[in-house]
Formats: sequence, structure tokens, C-alpha cells
Amino acid sequence: MSTSLPERPDLDQLRRQAKELRDAVRNCDTGAAERFARHHPSAPQGVVTLAAAQLVIARELGFASWPQLKAAVEAGATTPERQAEMFVAASVEGRVREVQRILDAVPGIARYSLEAAAVLGDSEQVGERLAVDPAAAVAIDKVRGWPPLLYVCYSRWHHIDSVRAAGMAEVVRLLLDAGASPDTNNGAGQGYRSALKGSVELNNLDVARVLLEAGANPDFGRPIAVAAGLGDHRCLELLLSHGARVVAGTWTVGAAVYADDAHAVSVLLEAMESAGGQASREAAEALPDAAADASADVVAALLAAGANPAAYDGDRGISALRRAVRAGKSDVVALLVSRGAADDSTDIERFIGACWRADRPLAERLLAEHPDLRERLNDEDRAAVVEAAGSASVAAVGLMLDVGFSPHARNSFGEQPLHSAAYVGSADMVRLLIDAGADVDGRDARFESNPVAFATVGSGERAGQPGNWAEVVRLLIDAGASRDGVWISGKPPSEEVIDLLRGYGITPDDEDGPRDEDGARHSLGSGVMADVARHLEAAYVDRDLELLGSLLHPQVHWTGACTNSTEVLYWYRSLLEDGTRLTVESVEVDGDAVVLGLNVARQAEGARSAPPERLYQVFTVSGAQVVEVRFYPDRASALLRPRS
Repeated sequence: MSTSLPERPDLDQLRRQAKELRDAVRNCDTGAAERFARHHPSAPQGVVTLAAAQLVIARELGFASWPQLKAAVEAGATTPERQAEMFVAASVEGRVREVQRILDAVPGIARYSLEAAAVLGDSEQVGERLAVDPAAAVAIDKVRGWPPLLYVCYSRWHHIDSVRAAGMAEVVRLLLDAGASPDTNNGAGQGYRSALKGSVELNNLDVARVLLEAGANPDFGRPIAVAAGLGDHRCLELLLSHGARVVAGTWTVGAAVYADDAHAVSVLLEAMESAGGQASREAAEALPDAAADASADVVAALLAAGANPAAYDGDRGISALRRAVRAGKSDVVALLVSRGAADDSTDIERFIGACWRADRPLAERLLAEHPDLRERLNDEDRAAVVEAAGSASVAAVGLMLDVGFSPHARNSFGEQPLHSAAYVGSADMVRLLIDAGADVDGRDARFESNPVAFATVGSGERAGQPGNWAEVVRLLIDAGASRDGVWISGKPPSEEVIDLLRGYGITPDDEDGPRDEDGARHSLGSGVMADVARHLEAAYVDRDLELLGSLLHPQVHWTGACTNSTEVLYWYRSLLEDGTRLTVESVEVDGDAVVLGLNVARQAEGARSAPPERLYQVFTVSGAQVVEVRFYPDRASALLRPRS
């Protein structure tokens, strides 16, 4: 049986065909056995593998290997319309390099969908489409259930190319004129998305102004809380000028405190006071957090709005001053005392504060004066090192470890210091903690996630802030952290971290990658490179030289040994005939290569067998074929190999 590739091939259907063929051979189906005999006559006897069945399917369709078949199917599926969908998704998810790559490949991408034209701010294309079909302005797409207005409001193209901001505002006007509502939203509780909130989140002042002037309600979804934390006050002032309310007991003032923005704090409290709110009470409630986490300028702004300097943290039952002492904020302590607050701090709080400031002499003096101080630390005190790992200096955490704090301490969420350091992308802190013996694969209590997962999430959520998340991920994985479940769906990593994760063969936790014979998910992810890796592994495990040969380029190069596929296969055949046993210990995808960790054992005669030798074999792949093979003595040198 030999057929050609269908006009609209379906990979899932081809996978099912391979599984059905495998199962049919296992059930002694004569027709299936004949297909194997025709297209894979040297298949190992016994249990037929899925990789072998996939090779048969590929050869029946005229391809040398399954990865080549898969590459051809995926290439044919990338139509301009599909590229437009990918472009729109990347534009609202912030994958800058991907959108630029697609736009470079398809400069006229805006012609292929209204959404693509909208996210780009191509008002001419949008206008032409709406002239033909005005109802398209409120049509809901099948991908997210969004109308075009939400796409332009959540587009990041004004960040990528500031010239497009004016066009995006004009697109919003066209959509509103065609019937879109300025209050367009997705109706969700969690994950609420609205046109106005999106424009504020992305700090698109021009679009926000158009929506508000068209009558958008400034309070729906509380976009003012988003504006309060931006650091750029233009959207904040725009919302307030259109009547946005600062509601007591919400996160609005807290967002400005968290952003350490004294001006925003003052503006919000003034607006609350002008509207007859209780600004002084709101300021007092925010003061304890500000005393611990924000600058003296923010604390001064709260005091100026009427906050009581002796305000207490209702949850912890301690004063704002004590929180400042505990956080090592000497300037804030002095400010509160100057405004009348009593210094009611304890020796434990002064000790922790000294550690936060990396003040070794004071910390050691307090320990000498209070020999039982370490024994009196409670769970919250001991967990101070967890917060410090994400906020304080490396010197501060180093001091804490020296004076008895544990790298294994946990806070109330079950997080350890490595979780905090990984989330903020502090590579130096991660190195310090790994050297101190921290558990690189410890799981927190809320998400059951390890520090690698915290790093991937942090790289996306803290985009634009200082941090080296890619280096953190490398450090943790190289130290032995698990890769399972570290790419969290709905919390995309930064593009740099995405590239790194895919290099390690890691895919999103909801991506339905191929599974092994036992039904367990491979850690290699999906895609052509992952299939090459799986088929290489299967060829080694099954000693299937024909399967291996299907993956080799005719002129595959093995430095110093072989210059074509025939020579490579002869070399492998000779190894097997000599009794050499190659056992696969690890498989990973690293950029354009597959790295196999091998145990190599040779049969002894007349003597005790030598211990197996550990080697790493790197298969460089191009066009779904192996074009070069190299050996390395260890994983580090394999991953640090010269790149073309």
C-alpha cells in the first residue's frame, strides 16, 4: 500500500493511524504485518513500537521518516489566515519577537483578518472591511470569544512601534462608529477583560481617551487600580478627570503603595477626600504595609493624608513602626517616631531588621546580648528569610544564613527562599541558596510548584523589571530541579524563557504532547524536534538501525569518523556485533539538536567487565534530518558545544 499526502492532512489522524497499525500488528493482523514487511522489514521482532508504526505510515506516504512527514504537514498548514491568527495571539500576549517575525514574513498580514488589522492599528484596512460588513465590528471570534475592539485594546503594538498608537486610536473610533460599545467586556469575574481596562493595563493613553470620550464607564472593572500601579500618571489622571471613583477598602491605594509611587498615593487620597470619602482611614490602613515595603516618601504621603503614625496592622496585631523595624527601614522608623509613634519594637524585630540591612555587627551584638534569641524565633520570624530572598540583598540573605536562618524555611504559603528568589529573577540569590543546600525541587503549598515554575511565571508577570529569569531557570535545572509542570498555562513566560524552555524540551502544562507506551507524558514536548528525539531514543532502545537510518541525512557528518549515512549505520552495526550495549539514560532537545545521555558498556572476556562509561551524543538536526553527530564526555560540554 502506497498513497500520497492528502490535500488537507491531519496530524492527529495520522497519529491514530499509526497507533491502529501498531495495535493491529500486535493482534497478529495479516494485512498490517504485510505493510510492515513492505516498508520496515527489519523492524525488531516482538512488541511493535509506536515509532516503528509511524515510520511505516511515513514511508507509505512517500517520506523517509515520521519527523519529515510531520514537518511537511505543519508547513502546509501554515496558511496566511493561520499566520494571521498566530499574529493576533502573539500581539495581545506580548510575544514581540514572534509578531515581528510573522510581520517580516507576511508584510500584508493585516489583509487576512479584521483582528490582525485591528491589533496593528491599520485603520485603512479596518475601514475597508467595515464598509463591506459593518456587523463585523461586533462579531465574536472563535479563538477567545472577543470582538475586534478587545483585540485592539489589548494589543501591544504601540509599545513595539510608537507610530502605531494613533492608528490604534483611529481603529477604536471606527469600531465604535460601527456599533461597538465603549463598555465592551467579556463579562468574567476572575479574568475580567474590558476595552477600557485593556487600554489602561497596556498604558495606551490615546485609546483610553477615545473610549472615555465615547462614554465608557470609568469604574467598570476598576481600571483605576490598574492605573495606580503603572508609574506613569497619565491614565490615572485621565480616569480621575472622567469621574473614576477611589473606593475605600479596594486595592486602589494599595496598588500605588506597592508600586512605591508617592505621587499616585497623594493624588488618589486627594480624590477620595474631595468625593467625601474617608481618606485618613484609608491612609491609616495602608500605612503598615507601606512602612514595611515602600519608601519614606510614600509613608510621608500617607501621613500627610491623615494616617495615624501609631497605626496597627490588624492582621498581625503589630504597629507600623514595628513592621518598619523588622524590615530594616531606619529612615521610615525615624519618620514615624518624629510624628509621635512610640518605638515598641522587640529585640527579635531589631535582629531581623539588622539582617535585612546586612548589618552584621548589630546582628551579632544582639545575639550576644540575648543568647536565647534564636530559640525564641517563631515560625513567622524564621520565615523572614523567605521574603528577604525576594526583596533584600544577597549580602543580607548571606548574613541570615550565617546567623542561623535556614534555606529550607517556609512561609505561610509553604514557599521557601528559592521560590522567592526565582520569582524575582535573582540569579545571584539563587546561586547563594543552591550553594547553601536549598531544595531545588521544593514544592509550595498553594500551587505545588517548584522554584523553576516560580521563575517562569515571574518572567512573564514581572516583565520590564530587573531580573535574569533565564539564568535562574538554567541554574535550577542544572542543579537537578524537575522540569515537570514548570510552564504554567495562562501564565506565559517571557520570550527569552520560552526559548530556553523549548530548548530543554519543556512545553506548556496543558499541551497534549505525545505519550510513551505506558501512557505517560514525555518531557520532550511536541513538534518536529521532539519527534526526532523520540525516534532516536526508540532506535537505540530497540536497536532498530532502519529506524535510525530514516532520521539521517544522506551526507550526515560524524567528525573524524563518518561522512555519510551508510558509514554511520555501518559503525553502529559494528558496535552491536561487537557486543557493545548502549543504554539511553536521558533525552532532551537543545535548540537545533537532540542530546542523548548514554551508558556505554562493552562485553568483557576473561576478566571482570569495566563499569559503563557515560557519554553524551549530540545529533544536530536540519529539515527533520540528522546532519551531524558528535560525542561529548559530559552534559555540560554537550550543551556548551560550538553552535553554527
